[in-house]
Amino acid sequence: MAINLEKVQEKIQPLTAAIGQNKYLQAVMKGMMLILPATIMSAFATLLKIFPIPAYQNFINSNGLGKYFDVPINFTNNFMAVLVSFAVAYALATAFEVDAFPAGLISMVSFFILTPYTLGEMGPLGQAFSIPNQWLGAMGLFTGMIVAFVSTRLFVAITKKGLIIKVPDSVPEFIAKSFSSLIPGIIILTLFTIISAILSNTSYGSIHALIYRFLQTPLTSLGSGIGSVIIVAILAQFLWFLGLHGHAVTLGVVAPIWFAMDAQQLAAFSAGQTLPNITGFAFFMTYSAGNLLPFAIMLAFMSKSARYKTLGKVAVVPAIFTIGEPLAYGAPLVMNFVFALPYILLDGVILGLAYFLTVIGILPPVGGVSTPAGTPVFLSGLIQGSWKIAAFQVVAFAIRFVCWYIFFKVADNMAVEEERKAETV
Repeated sequence: MAINLEKVQEKIQPLTAAIGQNKYLQAVMKGMMLILPATIMSAFATLLKIFPIPAYQNFINSNGLGKYFDVPINFTNNFMAVLVSFAVAYALATAFEVDAFPAGLISMVSFFILTPYTLGEMGPLGQAFSIPNQWLGAMGLFTGMIVAFVSTRLFVAITKKGLIIKVPDSVPEFIAKSFSSLIPGIIILTLFTIISAILSNTSYGSIHALIYRFLQTPLTSLGSGIGSVIIVAILAQFLWFLGLHGHAVTLGVVAPIWFAMDAQQLAAFSAGQTLPNITGFAFFMTYSAGNLLPFAIMLAFMSKSARYKTLGKVAVVPAIFTIGEPLAYGAPLVMNFVFALPYILLDGVILGLAYFLTVIGILPPVGGVSTPAGTPVFLSGLIQGSWKIAAFQVVAFAIRFVCWYIFFKVADNMAVEEERKAETV
């Protein structure tokens, strides 16, 4: 019995749209993009600190320069949960069309209220205290997201109920906004203070320990296996095949888990410790990058079809920068059974091979570096901390090229025949 793909698309689209347009999943993705300058700074500081050239390392160590690279690392990657608590709240408040800055600020202060600290000596300006960095980085990332969700949702509810201080129109806007966030801020911060006080008197000591034990650790175990990664890759490409934005749907679901893993990875990377994870967001993006570049090159330089050659010349530059939409909708790859097998399955194959080579020690684990969207494929491998990763991307390119070529020749011959018939009519 033939499968009507248009009906399948019609059935799946409402679900994928609901996931892809979910305000909370989008807030996580947009929040992580908002803090990209900080994560990129952390990545470059890490690479400069541990660049694997003996003469360079001797220079760094003999002059005691390593501690200076640690400064941006400590206040970017090792401060990630704090940044996320602000950025995710900011993105979520924007989605709900309320004032985003006070929402982000209240969320970040709420996060600090929930974080354990130790008291020090009494000084002329009050009692000193210190906050251990245990929960400020990767281990507190889920708490930062949850606090952002709860705090911002309360901020939205209170604001839209009109429980705010209103001032005359003659008052400058920035002052009016400060007053309007007073009541929501007091209510939310009081609530989190009560939560902090209650949990500080339990065996866990803080909400961080509770969430890390019962949520972050189990979810990381569930989502970190290569099986989960391959399923996400194949499902994403299948959704693309149906004409839906597969990565917007699938990565939104796994992003909280994989971003937390990357934060752990980068922290260990910068400290020169054994990297704790193989998979994660950086692993997925590094080894699935450039998936359509071989196909674009074939179209541009090897096709006999005038239509494909023209499309290839348009699509090859975007493909270098990992943009595949011109090919998805121009070839098209959407609903095209000629290209279905490589389009849907190849990413899963490459990711599985990369995982296997990492497990047996041929490839090093990726460094967990967040790269900007559109980073060229081979450069993204170098940024992850090893030439071997970039070298494998070259191997992956060759594998993709061979696999795509078979289907490309079939499609190109069909297109040439169609063009010949059109000319004779």
